Order: sequence, then C-alpha cells, then structure tokens
Amino acid sequence: MTAMRRLAFALLLAALPGAAAAEDPRPTPLLSIALNADIRSSNPGVQRDFNSDVVLQHVTEGLVALREDQTPAPMLAESVEVSPDGTAYTFRLRDGITFHDGRTLTSAEVAWSWKRYLDPATQWQCLDRFDGRSGPKVLAVETPDPRTVVFRIDRRSALFLVNMATIQCGAAVLSPSSLGPDGAWVKPVGTGPYVFADWQKNRYLELTRFPGYKPLPGDRDGAAGGKQAFAETLRFVVIPDRSVMNAALLSGQVDIVPDVGATEIEAMKAAGAQVTVTPTLSWAVMLLQTRDPLLSDVRVRQALARAVDGKQVAEAASFGLAAPNPSAIAVASAYHDDGDAAWPAFDPAEAAKLLQEAGRAGAAIRIQTNNRPTGQYEAALMIQGLLTSAGIDAQIDTLDWATQLQNYREGKFQASVFTFSGRPDPALAFDSIIGSKDEDPTSQWEDPQAIAWLAEAKTVEDKAGRQAIFDRLHARMAEQVPVIGLFNPVQVTAVGPKVRGYADWAPGTARLWGVWKAE
Repeated sequence: MTAMRRLAFALLLAALPGAAAAEDPRPTPLLSIALNADIRSSNPGVQRDFNSDVVLQHVTEGLVALREDQTPAPMLAESVEVSPDGTAYTFRLRDGITFHDGRTLTSAEVAWSWKRYLDPATQWQCLDRFDGRSGPKVLAVETPDPRTVVFRIDRRSALFLVNMATIQCGAAVLSPSSLGPDGAWVKPVGTGPYVFADWQKNRYLELTRFPGYKPLPGDRDGAAGGKQAFAETLRFVVIPDRSVMNAALLSGQVDIVPDVGATEIEAMKAAGAQVTVTPTLSWAVMLLQTRDPLLSDVRVRQALARAVDGKQVAEAASFGLAAPNPSAIAVASAYHDDGDAAWPAFDPAEAAKLLQEAGRAGAAIRIQTNNRPTGQYEAALMIQGLLTSAGIDAQIDTLDWATQLQNYREGKFQASVFTFSGRPDPALAFDSIIGSKDEDPTSQWEDPQAIAWLAEAKTVEDKAGRQAIFDRLHARMAEQVPVIGLFNPVQVTAVGPKVRGYADWAPGTARLWGVWKAE
C-alpha cells in the first residue's frame, strides 16, 4: 500500500465515526441521492453523461466490470478465456440470469447488444475503441451455444476487456425489449439489481429492486463483486444548487449528497452527517505547450517543474484533502507505486539556475485557468506565486470553461491548469497526453520513444511487463516534463446519520447496492 493510499484509507475511517461497529444490513423502503442535474439519457453509452452513468450502473451490466483497483473482472460472464494470439475472447455466461422483462440471458442477447453498439447509427460513444480506429476491430461476435460468446478481433490488445468494462462506455447486455417495434429507444431493460421504473424529467428518477436479481457471491468490489439490493426503491433527486442539496440532506429529504465542497465538510459533520473523502481517477495538471518558443526548451520546462511544489498546489486546490501526484498513474490504480512520486525536486534556486543557463531569466509565461468550483483557479494562483518566487513572470488568464476547453482542443495556450477525467488504465491515461500534435492538437508529448512505449503497453497483457513500461514512461516524463502533474482530485460525499454501507470509489460514481438505513 502506497503512502497516498494509506492517507485515503485513514481519511475514510476518520470521516466515519463508528464505521467499524458491526451492524446487520436490513431492508430499506427508500434510499435517495441528490443529483446536480438530470441524466442526459437512459441509453447506456449513447448521449451519456456522468449522472447517466451513476443511475444506469444500477440497472444494466456487461460481460465484465471494473474492480476497485480498476482491473476487469467477470460480471455476466463466469469466465473469460483468451486465445494464445490474443485475437479471440471466449466468454462463458453465468447460468440462470434473467432480464427485467423475464427473458433468460443467452448468447443471442449478447450478440444482439453488440451488433447494435457496433452499428454507427447507434452513435455509441466508444465505437472507435472497437472498430479499429482507437483500438482493435471486432471482426465477429459468434454464439456457438446459448451460454458461449466468442469475440474475434483483428489484433492483440491489453485494453479490450478494460474498454468493455469502462463505465463511460456502458457496454451493457440489454434485452431487445429496450427498443420499441420501430427500433427506437424506449428504456434500459437490463440484468442489474434495479429496474428503471419512473423518470420525471428534471425532477427525479426512481429505480425499483429487481426480485429476480442473482448477485455474485462475495463483497462489493468496484462495479463488480456481490451486489446486494437492500433498498426497495432508489430515488435520484435533481437539485442543481449545492446549498439546497446540503439542506435537503440535513433535513432528511435525501440520504446522500455526492458533491460536497471541501469548505462545507466540518459544518456537515457538526450537523450529524457522515463524510467520506476519496481520491478519484481524474488528474489535475499544468499543460505546457512544447511548441511554444519558450517552452520548447526542456531546460525551461525542467525549471518550471522545480519551481512548482506539488504539495503546496494540491493543498491549496483541495483545501488540504488531496495529496500530490505527478504521475499519470492514479493513486487508486493497481499500477501505482511509490516510484510514481519521483519528480524533479522543489528547488526554486535550481529553477532560477536552469533559466539562467537557457538564457531565459525573468521569462514571462501566461497560464490559462477557469473559475469553476473544481480547484483549478486556486491551483493556478498557487502556481503563479511559486513561479514568481523563482523569478518567473507568471500571469493568469481566467477564462470561462468552454473557452479553455476549446483552447485545449486546439492547442491554443502557453500553459493551462487543466483536469483530465478519470481513465481506468494507465495506458489510457498516458494516451491522453502522448501523440503527435499534427494529428491531434490535444497531444502534449510528442517524444517518439514515449509513443513507441505506449503502443507496446497497449499490447502487452502481462501485469509485470506493463508495470515496467509504465515505470519507464513516468521516468522519461520526469526528464522531459511535457506536462506538470499535480494531484488526483478527491470526491467528497456526505451521507445521512442512519445510512450504512456506503463507500465511494475512484471513478466517483455512487454505488447504492450494499447500502441500507439503520432504524
């Protein structure tokens, strides 16, 4: 266990007084959770957003799911076998699984679901990961018998199962009754512990417990493992205003608020709420435009790395809740280890020396940020102060989020404090920064060796082999400094005093199976 994981565990225990006391789970009529906005769609992986993912993970399931450490595990499949050449995946389905409409799960529904996902007309968000553009191409989905499905792909890929399990992809196995007679989407009819029951748009959404659900044995493990549905009804209440959310929790109108501000924690705890603090897979960074005349010099980038103290930035941006992480490998990843803390040491004097050597003493740099309540503005302010102390003329440009995001997409910045959304596998995290700017302006790191190592990481399936590649990538990133990694933002959730069994995890999607309320 790394130091940062130990810190996260300690924060969780400290935030839940009495959490160690054993209590027997009990049936709960209603469990309610606040959402900051309505879901965008009920169609998994299609026109989705984060809140859609939160809701639909209770309704639908795929062949595989992500464990707590972000590695894939069987879900609707009881086993997965990979051919020696890595181009055939054979899934053996669990016996006795039924859909919410009473249909028994067979290989036919798997093939039907995937035919629909692979059809461009469906507009599935993750199509490019399975049609040969950003991953292997699925050549065929075969059904040799009712409990066996074989996926044939055009090349070996270490990410095939990860992408299949990724929550944002929503690669659920659905019943054909999810569509109407005309082929139009109606609602998700899945195999999960809850049924999609009532959606009053912009007000609330309700799921009801599926009595025919067959959970896996064992405890909850990420989106995998045992899913015990203790609540008869789950209600997701749309409350856009954070202060109204908090008031609703304290008055008992909702049981869970998954987006509490760091400055509100003590007041919520004093009022009786339980609070959890969990590092996420997201990654806050300072992007550096390496084609900029100033920042194209690696000595200048090294100087910036030595002038910025990640610990001070993380504390300022998260009000002391997050720990620094310069690595693209999230602290929650199974691949994160103490070596990922290696980075040019905070040394303003050495930073000034490097700038002098580069003939850039007193250099000016402009840093883009935004004022959303995500800590990016606070991070930029701290970075500005640290760079100024090292003799760098740092100026901040505060933009609206849409403008900053568009500038990122077009590479129109000198430096930018930015947060990447979570990636479950380090190869996907590195993929967000490695590549040619000519092909993709969002690429930050054009080093040919890094590009080659990333391509290798996408094909090597052995964990030790992949770990070695990721270690080399991080060490090279510390030498070349194409970005300055800052920290993994935290998820802060408040739950009512009677709620038991709730636990956040790195993707940040609230899981309400295994949760109940004490009397």
